Amino acid sequence: MKFLDLLAKELKEMLTPQTIIALVAVMLVLSFAGDALTVTIEDATEESSKIVICDQDKTDFTESVIALMKNPADGMENDVTLVELESDDYAAELARLDKKSVVIIPKGFTETVDKGEVAQIQYVSKLTSLSTMSNLTTGSDMAVSVIGAAVKSALYTDKVSHGQMTEEEIEQLNDPVTCNETTVVGSKSAEVASGLVYSLTQMQGMFLPIIVFMLIMYSSQMILNAISTEKLDKTLETLLSAPVSRMSVLCSKMLAAAIVAALYAAVFMFGMNNMMSSLSMGDTSQFDSVLKDLGLTLSAADYILIGLQMFLTILIALSISMVLGALAKDAKSGQTLIMPIMFMAMIPYMLSLFLDINSLPAVLKYIIYAIPFTHTFTAMENVIFGHMSTYWIGFAYQVVLLAVCMSFAIKVFTSDKIFTMTLSFGEKKSNVRSRKKKKTAN
Repeated sequence: MKFLDLLAKELKEMLTPQTIIALVAVMLVLSFAGDALTVTIEDATEESSKIVICDQDKTDFTESVIALMKNPADGMENDVTLVELESDDYAAELARLDKKSVVIIPKGFTETVDKGEVAQIQYVSKLTSLSTMSNLTTGSDMAVSVIGAAVKSALYTDKVSHGQMTEEEIEQLNDPVTCNETTVVGSKSAEVASGLVYSLTQMQGMFLPIIVFMLIMYSSQMILNAISTEKLDKTLETLLSAPVSRMSVLCSKMLAAAIVAALYAAVFMFGMNNMMSSLSMGDTSQFDSVLKDLGLTLSAADYILIGLQMFLTILIALSISMVLGALAKDAKSGQTLIMPIMFMAMIPYMLSLFLDINSLPAVLKYIIYAIPFTHTFTAMENVIFGHMSTYWIGFAYQVVLLAVCMSFAIKVFTSDKIFTMTLSFGEKKSNVRSRKKKKTAN
């Protein structure tokens, strides 16, 4: 019986209202992230099943191939769209057609097939994000598979109608089509597979979210613990009553936390870079010029833009943490108060790694962008892919929100509320009721 009493006591202390709220919040966050990922996977799967064809050969054979692509022998209809390209500027053409990819059947395709040689098609695709789910499927594989099957069917029908097939003709049916890929990024293009470009830039896309998440969590934890501990130990009261302006105390704490967090981030970035360099397979220096031509390497100006949003994010996190730290009434509640910041950082962190937030439905996108930290997690992609309007709107939003958070933090710090305000979750009401019951009993 004593054991059960002790167990009940420990559970009562651990399952506080703050803990229950945190568990519910975790469930809601994960459910929200799951819904967003589901939408992205469905969109990626649907997009990969659509084939856009530009027939530059325009022969009876290519027309029969396209007809077989639309209605193959297995009875499953494919979503095939025919378009016309007006120039070789693939970036401009994809933008004009509002398409993410196009398969080009070049001139001489039928002549190459008639010679018994392997024919080539051109697959042009637009890379719009470095996230995992945005590059989940490879459209070129789908295009080669569908066109190859159609060419095989057309060849087989044509050859069999002329009698028995030769060994060369049978060998041609095994692999009738190959694919040359061109990747478009913004207004630039290069003859390289989009899958290769993604694999070369994948680590670059993962670095910033990891570093931002670490900066937010570490700096917030430091300043929140400092404020809550000093408040509970009464040292904050002594410090604020000293002949030093409260603004100086506030700014010194925020600046110290930001400097230490930046040092940790620099060490973490250097260590991660060395680790990934040692794990990389082969020499990829030959592709550096390709990535530069596509604009997938960051310039000094790009780093400054990303750094500005990162700095704003840290200041917002620190100002919120100072207010949360002032709400602590004991050591346990001080640890729980970091949860709001953790959730605000976790949602954009997880989503930015797996999906392109800009490609989400409007309502879902605006909800995610309402979280101020999201703009820093997506800053690199917005800069690389030319979404500068999204970048500057996010920058302005963070500046306004920082002004609001800082004003509130200054108001709290420059008044006596910092010594009296707490987050009690209804405990005051229960204490009042218990005191009334005691008076009534007496």
